[in-house]
Amino acid sequence: MLVVLMPTFMTCTRHGGSERKLVRAASLMDSRPDSALAILDSMESYSKDLSRSDLRRWQLLRLMAQNKCDTVFRSDSLQLILADYYDHHGTPNERMTAHYLLGRAYVDMGDAPLALRCYLDAAECADTTMNDCDWRQLTIIQLQAGTLFYRQYLPNEALAFFDKAEQMALRCGDELLSLNASERKILAYHELSDKAKVDSITNRVHHRYDELGETEKASRSLATSLYYHIEAGNTAAAKKQIDYLLTHVREKIRTSPEWASMNGCLGNYRLLIGETDSAETYFRMMLKNDDRLQIRVLAYHGLMDVYQRKGVSDSVFKYANAYCQVNDSSNIFNYASQLENVNSLYGYNQKEKRAREAEMERDITKNYNLFLTAGLLALFLSGLCGYFFLRNRNNKLLNRKIQEIELLQGTIKRMEEGDGSANDRLDEFEDSDIVRRIRKKAAKSESAGVAELGELRDAAAKHLPAFIKALDNTDYELQYHEILLCILIKVGFRPSEIAVLMNLTPQNITNLRARLNKKMFHADKGAKDFNEKIINLTSS
Repeated sequence: MLVVLMPTFMTCTRHGGSERKLVRAASLMDSRPDSALAILDSMESYSKDLSRSDLRRWQLLRLMAQNKCDTVFRSDSLQLILADYYDHHGTPNERMTAHYLLGRAYVDMGDAPLALRCYLDAAECADTTMNDCDWRQLTIIQLQAGTLFYRQYLPNEALAFFDKAEQMALRCGDELLSLNASERKILAYHELSDKAKVDSITNRVHHRYDELGETEKASRSLATSLYYHIEAGNTAAAKKQIDYLLTHVREKIRTSPEWASMNGCLGNYRLLIGETDSAETYFRMMLKNDDRLQIRVLAYHGLMDVYQRKGVSDSVFKYANAYCQVNDSSNIFNYASQLENVNSLYGYNQKEKRAREAEMERDITKNYNLFLTAGLLALFLSGLCGYFFLRNRNNKLLNRKIQEIELLQGTIKRMEEGDGSANDRLDEFEDSDIVRRIRKKAAKSESAGVAELGELRDAAAKHLPAFIKALDNTDYELQYHEILLCILIKVGFRPSEIAVLMNLTPQNITNLRARLNKKMFHADKGAKDFNEKIINLTSS
């Protein structure tokens, strides 16, 4: 009996402090994650001796600590094991944390759609009716989901999650986290060009950060609002914010790369009030502290303005040339970044891909003949589907071309009859039956049919002859779907509604608007600028 029980006694003596270490690490997780990680790392040598429940708990806490210490996850294997385990054995808070960490892994691996799905799964795991619900973790999940939407150029969707995070943070009594959610809303409203919202939220967040003694956070919250004040020439408001910055974070602005862009605001302010020498100092400080493309673009442009004010033509040429070269590189970088976001959003789902590959291997191992038969059948069905798909697409293209020809014939006829010079009647068009029907479709998130879009085009030709005549300008060479986009913008549909009606993605609509802005108006300001030009086109 002694021989049999001796290993048990030794194990209890050797690892008897495991529970105490796990509890200690959990208590340090939010305040000192590096210390929590050190405690958990010290348990690795005997982690295999832990019970299954303690092992999973140790793994979960260790992943949490690594995430808080900004570890980049290269694999999702352990996170998948923990999500599956806690789905069957854990508490709601543990299930929520496991799915959240799985989402963090997919963010690091560049799979935004799967990460977002994991965040939503994590939020669903939370039991908000229980007293021990981890509201702070739930708030962080909402913030992470909102940030993903913001990075995918979907500011309205991001705002919905930031609003939830703001309220949940107050629910758990974490005012700083609530202010962080409010601060992120500033970026989303900036993307929507809502300057009033940016200004009001900035004032509230900055004032509260300052009251709480968080001067660095208070200073950082001023960035977007300060840019607007300088752009509008509002020197009094800009000076008030700049005085605060120089009082509290002057040294960080001078030395830290994280604050390099703030030197650009300070330089532009000095230009605004005529202090060119001081402005030059700030722009050169940007080049000294940060070598990123975007920072160099701002710095070179600022130096070009400085020497233009001073009348030094050689230096103007020098920095104008540098600005053009770096700006081209920056545009290429931004374009590549957008492509990466799009690929991330609509790319192949890694988890499903691995599942299919694993299933394929099991099928081959189990029965090669069955796999071969299934493969041939799948190939036949794919070919059949491809045939019907191509035939259907060709029919749609043919119908579209026929409609375009008919519409062009109608336009030519109206121009011959002299209707093109008539005044537009936008009010009548907005109140027409077809516009009302399409608005109902947009409200229900339903796409419009080919016939309805053709009817909309005919109604626009009737009520907005000058506008249609302008779009039919031979220099533009607009295609049928591009004319429809312009009509929908003219009558006041939002980009998200247009995407649904035309059965396209919001990013497709954004790219199309930016491309048309350059094609029609030779402008590079982007999609929002194009909307304003279309709305004002032929306006009386």
